[in-house]
Amino acid sequence: MKQLLLLLFILSTYVVSAQQDPRSPDRAEAHFSLHPNPVKDGFVYVESDHEGPKDIRIYDLFGKVVLEQRLISQKLFVSTLVPGVYMVQVRQEERIGTKKLVIR
Repeated sequence: MKQLLLLLFILSTYVVSAQQDPRSPDRAEAHFSLHPNPVKDGFVYVESDHEGPKDIRIYDLFGKVVLEQRLISQKLFVSTLVPGVYMVQVRQEERIGTKKLVIR
């Protein structure tokens, strides 16, 4: 009987935790675009819905930060990155968004 109650407790805890949204409710998603994508010329334009500076982090496929920069304009230079697939995270005014970036 104790084992059955323990199993029910564990399963109910798992179901409740699986239904929770990992993002905090007060954090909105940043809507932005990257172009050109794939990148050929060593730079990409990062355009967003909001004006102001953007904090950019670019991650490789292993999750390592390979470029971190505060962007005032829309032009981001990525010529130091080797060709491949990256994830770009943009943080602006408490908003966060993530998109895939391909560099050729």
